[in-house]
Parts: sequence; structure tokens; C-alpha cells
Amino acid sequence: MDAQCPVCKSDKYLTPNLKLLVSPCFHKMCESCIDRLFSAGPAPCPICQQVLRKNQFMSQIFEDLAVEKEVRIRKRAARVFNKRAEDFPSLRAYNDYLEMVEDISMLLGCWS
Repeated sequence: MDAQCPVCKSDKYLTPNLKLLVSPCFHKMCESCIDRLFSAGPAPCPICQQVLRKNQFMSQIFEDLAVEKEVRIRKRAARVFNKRAEDFPSLRAYNDYLEMVEDISMLLGCWS
């Protein structure tokens, strides 16, 4: 169930004030479990075992986690690949650059 903490099984429908946060590995957990599991420092995600820190959890913006993941990946790519059209000698060169950035974003989505 999407509105349930996989650790403590608290349900958002039965506990309306339950706040679920999303990890960098895109697993949801409630704030209470995050506080308990990560209060002493980095610890493995209880679902996939990726080592996480408490401050890496973020509020979910989009209802669909796939959209959430794609937006985060595109933001990461944009921090590195941030050239503008005026940085290129031609529109063709700029479009080739944009296509390369799109390819990289898709690759990051497959591997993260």
C-alpha cells in the first residue's frame, strides 16, 4: 500500500497526521521510523539496504514516485549540464547538446 510505512505499518488513512517521507532510493517511511532508524547516524534502508542519512529524506512532491524520481534525476543533471543556446556556435550544436543531456538523464534513471 502506497500510504503505509513499510517499517511500522502505520497507515495514512487511519492516522491522517502521519507524514511519509521519500528516501534517495525512493522508499517511503514515516517520520517516526526515520527518527528511530537514523538518529545515531547513517544506516541501511530497511527495504533495499542502501546506506542513508536522516537528512536525505524529503517530502514527496508528486503522487507518482516514478515522476518524483525523474524530476530529481533531471535536477541533478541540470546542475552539471547547464549551458544555454548562446554558449553554442549554432542551433544544431545546442540541440545536439540537449539530446546528449536527455540521454544522460535516461541513463541515470536506469541506474539509480
